Amino acid sequence: MSDQPAFLDEAGKASGSSHKLLAIDDDTVHRMVICRIARQAGFEVDEAASYEAARRMVGLSVYGCVTLDLSLGERGGVDVLQYMAEIGYPSPVIVISGSDDEVRSEAFTAARKLNLNVCQPFSKPVRLADLRELMREIRKRQVVGLTSRGT
Repeated sequence: MSDQPAFLDEAGKASGSSHKLLAIDDDTVHRMVICRIARQAGFEVDEAASYEAARRMVGLSVYGCVTLDLSLGERGGVDVLQYMAEIGYPSPVIVISGSDDEVRSEAFTAARKLNLNVCQPFSKPVRLADLRELMREIRKRQVVGLTSRGT
């Protein structure tokens, strides 16, 4: 058995789809809004409502983008970020959280130090036009074959 993440094939290449987005949020309404915006930006969407579901999904597939709420019940979004760092997750991560500015800033700084591809965080309620614009930019860069590092 290999120590590499499940999303890597035998040759070490990532399996997944750049046209899919994973929305991680335990609040159903927020997740629905994020999914709607992601679809408008050109993504197909998968959803995770808990730390356990998020961990399983990012461990199996590389998404074109991941949105992440920092509050996921007993296990927080920071735990998801730590897991993503452990497995070397390459995709852009957009933190969308109702946490205060300092918490979002600390999570962003920690994710950068862990070499994650994290974008500037959004506060809730999120400005939908700004989120849509960022998602469209990430999607556009993927379509033309560019990486989206910390957009």
